[in-house]
Amino acid sequence: MKKIFSLMLLVVTLFVGACSSQTATKSTAEPLQRVQLIVTANNHTTDEQVEAKSNQTVMDVLKANYQVKEKDGFITAIDGVEQDVEAKKYWMFKINGELAPKAADQITVKDGDKIEFYQESY
Repeated sequence: MKKIFSLMLLVVTLFVGACSSQTATKSTAEPLQRVQLIVTANNHTTDEQVEAKSNQTVMDVLKANYQVKEKDGFITAIDGVEQDVEAKKYWMFKINGELAPKAADQITVKDGDKIEFYQESY
């Protein structure tokens, strides 16, 4: 009887310990941010609210929501729509209405950002 009681006490202790460590892990998770992601390609615009972690870059957010090809942090295709070097038409993006000052893999998103991708000729 004493062995059964000891075994039950051990099982309850392990169960309580396991539950408390899972709760601690959940409370330390990174808070998610909401950003507006707009992609215009071939006269079609997709405008959606997406979630991002606090340390994600614009490139991370774009890749989490679209199929992306890139080179050195610069986008060369989004969902199969390629840049056209001969026509000098390239993928560009704005953050909060202003042309991005750096490559997409160098800019960290912030809660409430509005990110717009589009093709433009230069």
